[in-house]
Amino acid sequence: MPDFKITRYRIRVDEEQWRPEKPFTAVFLADLHNCSYGTDNSRLLQEIRNENPAAVFIAGDMITTSQEAQVDAALTLMNELTKQFPVFYVNGNHEDRLRDYTKEYGDAYENYAEAIQSCGVHLLTNASMQLEIQRMPLNIWGLDLPRAYYRRLRTEKLTEARVEEMLGRPIVSGYQLLLAHTPAFFEAYAAWGADLTLAGHLHGGMVRLPGLGGVISPQLRLFPKYDKGLYTLGNKKMIVSAGLGSHSICLRVNNPPELVVLDFV
Repeated sequence: MPDFKITRYRIRVDEEQWRPEKPFTAVFLADLHNCSYGTDNSRLLQEIRNENPAAVFIAGDMITTSQEAQVDAALTLMNELTKQFPVFYVNGNHEDRLRDYTKEYGDAYENYAEAIQSCGVHLLTNASMQLEIQRMPLNIWGLDLPRAYYRRLRTEKLTEARVEEMLGRPIVSGYQLLLAHTPAFFEAYAAWGADLTLAGHLHGGMVRLPGLGGVISPQLRLFPKYDKGLYTLGNKKMIVSAGLGSHSICLRVNNPPELVVLDFV
């Protein structure tokens, strides 16, 4: 596994009434896949601590479910992060697989979810929490999509109405920050009302070509539309992380793992 890089984004809040009184920093993690940078992820933890974030946002797949469930590195990281920072977490398709495939994994998901929540992680399963940072009201949503939206063939189409069915309507006051593992449905997220969506899942397209971007998605689709970086639809934004780890096919070309840092102004 190559070492990770830090990618920064400056997020200017368009609505003046929701802007923070002073700029603040948050950290965004996705797709660790139970990898570790140093003993107990010491190098990753140190970089996060150096940023001193007001919050840590996680868009799923921190574990991996290949031949067997692997959760130890992710659990250790959650334990350390929650000692210093508020942590908000939505499931990815690997957490969902762990939860849904009880024949293969037994009660491993229940044990993992209980453990991370016991140490202080806010696990948002089609739920929201309100937070205020520098007098900026943040409504943090976690969209936990069913596995039909991750199929390799004939993936279910997500609509604004379906997002509303799962989450309800956005809270009228405050900035809407949506954690959604897959970036494929940005149009639906934006139409629902997410001011900023944080997503991962595609591992940056695994192989990146200059001028073309990511080559292939985990669903084996060529040149996925939203593979890595900042995207906009009107005044709605989405940031897609290339992720911190890999699984099964551990392939990254011109595509280092990344820790994403968000500077809200």
